[in-house]
Order: sequence, then structure tokens, then C-alpha cells
Amino acid sequence: MRKLTLALLAATALSLAAGTTPAQTPGGSVERLDPALDALVAPDIKIEKIHEDDQFFEGPVWHHGAGGNFLTFSDLISNRVDKWDPATKQVTTYIADVWKGKDKSNAIAQQRNGKDYVQVGPNGETLDKQGRLVYTAMGSGEIRRREADGKITVLAGQYEGHHLNAPNDLVIKSNGDIYFTDIRANTKSKDFNPPEGVTHTGVYRIKGGKLELLDATVEAPNGIAFSPDEKVLYVNDIRAKKVVRYDVKADGTLENRKVFIDMNSDPRPGNPDGMKVDGRGNVWDSGPGGIWIVSPEGKHLGTILTQERLSNLAWGDQDGMTLYTTGGTMVTRIRVKVAGVRP
Repeated sequence: MRKLTLALLAATALSLAAGTTPAQTPGGSVERLDPALDALVAPDIKIEKIHEDDQFFEGPVWHHGAGGNFLTFSDLISNRVDKWDPATKQVTTYIADVWKGKDKSNAIAQQRNGKDYVQVGPNGETLDKQGRLVYTAMGSGEIRRREADGKITVLAGQYEGHHLNAPNDLVIKSNGDIYFTDIRANTKSKDFNPPEGVTHTGVYRIKGGKLELLDATVEAPNGIAFSPDEKVLYVNDIRAKKVVRYDVKADGTLENRKVFIDMNSDPRPGNPDGMKVDGRGNVWDSGPGGIWIVSPEGKHLGTILTQERLSNLAWGDQDGMTLYTTGGTMVTRIRVKVAGVRP
């Protein structure tokens, strides 16, 4: 698994833009497969583009509280976490130089329009109870936390004498335990000590500062989210194009893995990458065509069709009823009819 395929990562190259005024984006229609979708998504849905750049965006999260209300998202190619201010509509750097190495052999490479890109920066993001940003430093093989003073704390980087390969996405349980995915296996990098990566992919937990492997058999674990009652954990297997679900035991470990939904029958571009859950337990997942909305029972209710393939999404704004999305070149927002579960 040295490189993810172009089918998973390719995106359309667009012109450089440091910040843009929100504008309606084409492709804001809804594909309705079940009447239950009417309570979640309005028929006249609009998609606003709030940022555009020839990069690769990931891991949006809405900050709310004493530190202000704003969105951060990851720029994997520019190697930083960006901040979008809803008041000024400007994008600034929130965390710079996430990856500081020289050996890029561990990074995920992609090509689009004849240009090579290397994803060395951060990926998934979330907030802890104190409102601190916790994120996957994918190119550095670490889980990190940004402290209130801006300093960075490494929460995990090794497992059983090997470095983590490419931590992808994460979610924090209400008790503070951090669950995350590592999408790759057997990487090597001269920048790491030890240079050899873990020999398998993984779904992990950080509990009390200790790193614990929960499942090493998912082919390419990516997005991760809890049900509202935290009794179910969902994980996207991006390479298998399936979403799996686990029952969460009383001690926080996992059992009874099952396929929640299989997206292989849909030939449109898009894969189960990032996901979030609304307050009613529906899963909102990047998938073929756009955002798949799936009931807690695993029924595909419909899809919000988007202009470009999505990488991740997050609930935001004061009421939690705005869905912020990231993709190959765009960050967008969509107002919906239900509030999401957010950190």
C-alpha cells in the first residue's frame, strides 16, 4: 500500500485563490431514494463555495466556544491547517509546517493534469472537551493536539516498536478516548525513528495515554464516527468501498464487525472517505456522486450531488445545521434540516 490509487485521490486542478466570497456552486441537486430524506434535506438545497485552491483539502471541524466560531481544515499538499473566518470570509494559517521531514518516500503521492502532488501534511481533525484541536499528522505518522497557547503535543506516533504509517481520521468519545484510523502498512522513512512502519493498517484507541490496537484487518480504514449514543462505531474502508460498523463494548473495545453499507454498485466517482453522524443517527458519508445519507439501519436514503469528489465533512455554525465539506480543490457549506453530532 505504498500509494493510494488515482481513483481515490484525483481531483480537478483549479486556479490559486487565497480566499473567495461564498458563491453558489453547480451540482447542488438531491437524489432522493426514500421519503425519509425530506425531513433531512430541503428540495432547494444550495452549495456555497467558501474557498478554492489547487491543493487537496481534508478534515474540516467547526470551532465554537470561548476561542470564537470558525472553521479549520487540512491542506495536505501545502502542509498546514487553515482557518476560515466566517466574519471576514478570509483563510489564514492556523498551524504551519505540520511535516518537517526531508524523506517524502512515506508520503502519499498523486498526479492530476500532469502535475505531481505529495500529501505530507495533516488530515483528519476534531476537538476535545477543552476545545483544543486534535488532528492526524498523516505525513509524520502521529496524532497531535494543539494546546491553547499554540504549542503542539504528540499524543501517539508508535505501536510496538514501529512508527504509525499514515493516521487518517479520528473521533473522540465523550470520556476522552481517541479513536483513529491508520490507512497504510509497511511504510519506511529515514525521518522516522524507528524507520519501519507498523506491518498492518489499523483502527486504534488512545486511552489514558496508552495506544491500543482494536482492529488490524480493515483493508484501508479511513473516516470514523460514533453513533449519537456511542454504542456503534462506523469506519469507512475506502479501498473496499464499504462502510463497516462495530458494536462498542462497555470497556470501549469493539466487537461484531459487520458491513453497514456497500457502495460498489454505484459507478460514479467517489468513495467512502470522511463521514459524520446527525442527531437522529443517520450517517452522512462521502461517496459516489456526493454525500450519501444512510439511515441507522443501513438504508441509503439519498445523495446530495456535488461538483467534485468529496474527502470529508463536518457540522458547523451556531445551530449545527450547516454541513461543511472538503474536496480536492474546494471547501463548501450546505444548510440542511437536521443538526449533527459534533465535538
